[in-house]
Amino acid sequence: MATATRHLNRRISRDLLRNMLIKSNLLGFSLVELIVVLAIISGVTIIGTLSTQNFLSETYLKSSAQDLAITLRSARRLAITKREIYKVVIAPSQRKYWIEDIKENRVEGVGQLKSGIIFANPNLGKMGEEDGIVEFGYWNDNAFSFFPRGEAEAGSIYLKDERNGNWYTLTIVPTTGKVSIYPYKH
Repeated sequence: MATATRHLNRRISRDLLRNMLIKSNLLGFSLVELIVVLAIISGVTIIGTLSTQNFLSETYLKSSAQDLAITLRSARRLAITKREIYKVVIAPSQRKYWIEDIKENRVEGVGQLKSGIIFANPNLGKMGEEDGIVEFGYWNDNAFSFFPRGEAEAGSIYLKDERNGNWYTLTIVPTTGKVSIYPYKH
Protein backbone atom coordinates (compact mmCIF):
# COMPACT_ATOMS: atom_id res chain seq x y z
CA MET A 1 0.00 0.00 0.00
CA ALA A 2 2.79 2.41 0.85
CA THR A 3 4.48 1.64 -2.46
CA ALA A 4 1.29 2.23 -4.41
CA THR A 5 0.75 5.57 -2.64
CA ARG A 6 4.33 6.60 -3.36
CA HIS A 7 3.98 5.61 -7.01
CA LEU A 8 0.68 7.54 -7.26
CA ASN A 9 2.26 10.64 -5.62
CA ARG A 10 5.18 10.53 -8.10
CA ARG A 11 2.81 10.22 -11.04
CA ILE A 12 0.67 13.11 -9.77
CA SER A 13 3.78 15.26 -9.17
CA ARG A 14 5.12 14.44 -12.66
CA ASP A 15 1.76 15.21 -14.27
CA LEU A 16 1.44 18.48 -12.31
CA LEU A 17 4.96 19.52 -13.29
CA ARG A 18 4.32 18.73 -16.98
CA ASN A 19 1.00 20.64 -16.91
CA MET A 20 2.66 23.65 -15.25
CA LEU A 21 5.41 23.74 -17.89
CA ILE A 22 2.91 23.54 -20.71
CA LYS A 23 0.73 26.25 -19.14
CA SER A 24 3.68 28.56 -18.48
CA ASN A 25 4.68 28.32 -22.13
CA LEU A 26 1.14 29.16 -23.13
CA LEU A 27 0.91 32.10 -20.70
CA GLY A 28 4.08 33.91 -21.92
CA PHE A 29 4.17 37.18 -23.91
CA SER A 30 4.82 37.38 -27.60
CA LEU A 31 7.44 39.72 -29.06
CA VAL A 32 4.72 41.92 -30.56
CA GLU A 33 3.05 42.34 -27.17
CA LEU A 34 6.36 43.33 -25.57
CA ILE A 35 7.07 45.89 -28.31
CA VAL A 36 3.61 47.44 -27.91
CA VAL A 37 4.06 47.73 -24.14
CA LEU A 38 7.51 49.32 -24.59
CA ALA A 39 6.11 51.79 -27.13
CA ILE A 40 3.36 52.83 -24.70
CA ILE A 41 5.86 53.27 -21.86
CA SER A 42 8.14 55.32 -24.13
CA GLY A 43 5.25 57.57 -25.19
CA VAL A 44 4.19 58.23 -21.61
CA THR A 45 7.82 58.98 -20.65
CA ILE A 46 8.24 61.49 -23.49
CA ILE A 47 5.00 63.29 -22.64
CA GLY A 48 5.98 63.39 -18.97
CA THR A 49 9.41 64.81 -19.78
CA LEU A 50 7.98 67.54 -22.01
CA SER A 51 5.40 68.61 -19.45
CA THR A 52 8.06 68.63 -16.72
CA GLN A 53 10.29 70.90 -18.82
CA ASN A 54 7.38 73.26 -19.45
CA PHE A 55 6.55 73.27 -15.73
CA LEU A 56 10.17 74.06 -14.80
CA SER A 57 10.29 76.82 -17.40
CA GLU A 58 7.12 78.41 -15.96
CA THR A 59 8.49 78.06 -12.44
CA TYR A 60 11.77 79.79 -13.39
CA LEU A 61 9.89 82.71 -14.96
CA LYS A 62 7.55 83.16 -11.99
CA SER A 63 10.41 82.79 -9.50
CA SER A 64 12.53 85.38 -11.35
CA ALA A 65 9.64 87.85 -11.33
CA GLN A 66 9.03 87.29 -7.62
CA ASP A 67 12.72 87.67 -6.74
CA LEU A 68 12.96 90.94 -8.67
CA ALA A 69 9.75 92.21 -7.02
CA ILE A 70 11.21 91.40 -3.60
CA THR A 71 14.33 93.42 -4.46
CA LEU A 72 12.20 96.38 -5.63
CA ARG A 73 10.10 96.24 -2.45
CA SER A 74 13.24 96.02 -0.31
CA ALA A 75 14.59 99.20 -1.92
CA ARG A 76 11.30 100.96 -1.16
CA ARG A 77 11.42 99.80 2.48
CA LEU A 78 15.03 100.99 2.80
CA ALA A 79 14.13 104.41 1.36
CA ILE A 80 11.27 104.84 3.82
CA THR A 81 13.05 103.55 6.94
CA LYS A 82 16.41 105.26 6.33
CA ARG A 83 14.84 108.39 4.78
CA GLU A 84 17.19 108.32 1.80
CA ILE A 85 16.83 107.63 -1.91
CA TYR A 86 17.57 104.05 -2.93
CA LYS A 87 17.41 102.58 -6.37
CA VAL A 88 17.33 99.18 -8.01
CA VAL A 89 19.85 99.08 -10.85
CA ILE A 90 19.24 96.63 -13.68
CA ALA A 91 21.89 95.31 -16.07
CA PRO A 92 19.73 93.73 -18.81
CA SER A 93 22.55 92.26 -20.88
CA GLN A 94 23.94 90.46 -17.82
CA ARG A 95 20.45 89.53 -16.51
CA LYS A 96 21.42 91.01 -13.08
CA TYR A 97 20.03 93.61 -10.66
CA TRP A 98 20.94 95.12 -7.27
CA ILE A 99 20.13 97.90 -4.79
CA GLU A 100 22.26 101.06 -4.54
CA ASP A 101 22.10 104.07 -2.25
CA ILE A 102 22.28 107.66 -3.52
CA LYS A 103 26.10 107.51 -3.54
CA GLU A 104 25.92 104.47 -5.86
CA ASN A 105 27.19 102.06 -3.20
CA ARG A 106 25.71 98.57 -3.45
CA VAL A 107 23.56 97.92 -0.43
CA GLU A 108 22.62 94.32 -1.08
CA GLY A 109 24.01 91.45 -3.11
CA VAL A 110 23.43 91.03 -6.80
CA GLY A 111 20.31 89.20 -7.93
CA GLN A 112 20.20 87.30 -11.20
CA LEU A 113 17.39 86.00 -13.39
CA LYS A 114 17.01 82.23 -13.57
CA SER A 115 18.29 80.22 -16.52
CA GLY A 116 16.46 80.99 -19.77
CA ILE A 117 14.78 84.16 -18.43
CA ILE A 118 15.73 87.54 -19.94
CA PHE A 119 14.78 91.21 -19.83
CA ALA A 120 13.08 91.51 -23.22
CA ASN A 121 11.51 94.04 -25.56
CA PRO A 122 7.73 93.61 -25.36
CA ASN A 123 7.15 95.50 -28.64
CA LEU A 124 4.27 97.53 -27.21
CA GLY A 125 5.33 100.79 -28.87
CA LYS A 126 6.58 102.42 -25.66
CA MET A 127 9.64 104.63 -25.76
CA GLY A 128 12.76 103.02 -24.29
CA GLU A 129 11.39 99.50 -24.09
CA GLU A 130 14.12 97.93 -26.21
CA ASP A 131 15.94 96.48 -23.19
CA GLY A 132 12.78 95.31 -21.41
CA ILE A 133 12.84 98.21 -18.94
CA VAL A 134 10.43 101.12 -19.40
CA GLU A 135 11.00 104.09 -17.12
CA PHE A 136 8.41 106.86 -17.05
CA GLY A 137 10.56 109.31 -15.11
CA TYR A 138 13.14 111.76 -16.36
CA TRP A 139 15.97 109.28 -16.37
CA ASN A 140 16.70 106.37 -18.66
CA ASP A 141 19.43 104.86 -16.53
CA ASN A 142 18.04 101.30 -16.18
CA ALA A 143 17.30 101.98 -12.53
CA PHE A 144 14.15 102.58 -10.51
CA SER A 145 14.46 105.09 -7.67
CA PHE A 146 12.48 104.92 -4.42
CA PHE A 147 12.06 108.03 -2.28
CA PRO A 148 11.80 108.57 1.50
CA ARG A 149 8.02 109.21 1.48
CA GLY A 150 7.28 105.96 -0.37
CA GLU A 151 6.98 107.31 -3.90
CA ALA A 152 8.93 105.78 -6.73
CA GLU A 153 10.03 106.30 -10.26
CA ALA A 154 7.25 104.73 -12.32
CA GLY A 155 7.81 102.10 -14.95
CA SER A 156 7.54 98.52 -16.11
CA ILE A 157 9.97 95.64 -16.35
CA TYR A 158 9.36 92.87 -18.88
CA LEU A 159 10.68 89.35 -18.32
CA LYS A 160 10.49 86.70 -21.02
CA ASP A 161 11.08 82.97 -21.00
CA GLU A 162 13.22 82.26 -24.05
CA ARG A 163 12.15 78.60 -24.19
CA ASN A 164 8.39 78.95 -24.49
CA GLY A 165 7.86 82.69 -25.07
CA ASN A 166 5.84 83.38 -21.88
CA TRP A 167 6.00 86.82 -20.26
CA TYR A 168 5.80 88.44 -16.83
CA THR A 169 5.49 92.18 -16.25
CA LEU A 170 6.42 94.07 -13.10
CA THR A 171 4.96 97.55 -12.74
CA ILE A 172 5.84 100.28 -10.24
CA VAL A 173 3.20 102.86 -9.28
CA PRO A 174 4.78 106.32 -8.80
CA THR A 175 2.55 107.67 -6.00
CA THR A 176 2.81 104.68 -3.67
CA GLY A 177 5.85 102.75 -4.92
CA LYS A 178 3.68 99.64 -5.08
CA VAL A 179 5.18 96.81 -7.14
CA SER A 180 2.73 94.56 -9.00
CA ILE A 181 3.40 91.35 -10.92
CA TYR A 182 1.38 90.28 -13.96
CA PRO A 183 1.81 86.90 -15.70
CA TYR A 184 1.64 88.46 -19.18
CA LYS A 185 2.72 91.58 -21.10
CA HIS A 186 0.96 94.46 -19.34
